[in-house]
Amino acid sequence: MQRSVEVELNPVYLAEARRRYRDLEAQIRDIVGWVLIRVAIAQGRGELRTAFDELEPDEREFRALVGCEILGRGAARPDVRAWLCEYVIAQAPTAGARYQVAGAYSRLGTEARRSNRLPEAVDFAKEGISVVADLPPQAVTANLYFNLGVALEGRGEVAEAIEAFEDAAEIDAALGREPESAWARQSIKTLRRRLGEAMSHEP
Repeated sequence: MQRSVEVELNPVYLAEARRRYRDLEAQIRDIVGWVLIRVAIAQGRGELRTAFDELEPDEREFRALVGCEILGRGAARPDVRAWLCEYVIAQAPTAGARYQVAGAYSRLGTEARRSNRLPEAVDFAKEGISVVADLPPQAVTANLYFNLGVALEGRGEVAEAIEAFEDAAEIDAALGREPESAWARQSIKTLRRRLGEAMSHEP
């Protein structure tokens, strides 16, 4: 019986993977069982590293990224997914892989924010931004800045949240993502009004 899983790959990484594998979908299906057995149940970093070090070098990045995505579909094992991101970055990854890692950090940050773990949400967003800071902005970059803004707003860091939303709005506008840009601009407007009201009540 074939396992089926929906895996979302960043467009740049997807193009890299399709050049590498003749049948990418089959390759991903073959990984599912390995991820569930060797990665999802791993008890610590040492066990994870051993599992990946047993692979051929050119398989490590791909399995780590696909494994991160598989676990992310169920919001499972955020500790393992964060480690997988760190592992890939330590391997001198391609640009596509870095975008993929940024997307994983974005999802980890969103999950942390929804669970009211705001310090973690901020850290994950900042980590994702740093991974792609020197690459051309993509939708994932804007998403990270927006997520950062939401987390900072939740922590009461209004001025910093405005800056993050401004970055998100600018990137989305440049990418032609006008609805997303408008959403970020509305957040800026709301926070500036709140900041102005707070200042007006100061003695």
